Amino acid sequence: MRVLIAIAATLGILLILALWRIDSVTSERDNAVTAADQSAAKVESLRGTLRISRELITDYQAAEAEYQKETTDAQDEADRLRRCLADGTCGLRVNATCVRVDRPTATAGESDAGTAELTAAAGWDYSALQQGLKEQRAQIKRLQKTLSGLHSRCKIIGVGSNG
Repeated sequence: MRVLIAIAATLGILLILALWRIDSVTSERDNAVTAADQSAAKVESLRGTLRISRELITDYQAAEAEYQKETTDAQDEADRLRRCLADGTCGLRVNATCVRVDRPTATAGESDAGTAELTAAAGWDYSALQQGLKEQRAQIKRLQKTLSGLHSRCKIIGVGSNG
């Protein structure tokens, strides 16, 4: 009888140890599955981030190329205008009426036969201003494209809204 009690006690202890080990292994497995799921989610998130980054870089490069082209075109146009002004093949005319004020017999508002033109220095200033305006327009277009791309890809909400 003592032997049977000893065997039953030993089997009971072994059963308790086996159940404890099964519980421990099950917990470890659950932790491993959770860690694997978290790692998979991180990998997917990183892939999405990488895809968006590549798209943004491509969009930026396209916008930069367009900006550079528009800037180069503006510079070329300004250079062409400066050459034209320098060699006298063109001039910048002002929509104005020339009035003589130094003649004592001239009636007020009487125009003479002269044509109003910008001085050479003013012509150079005009071409520089024109070039600057074209470059600013190109910069604004590039910024608008960049912001629009960011907005659509990043799903920015609440921008410009009251909510």
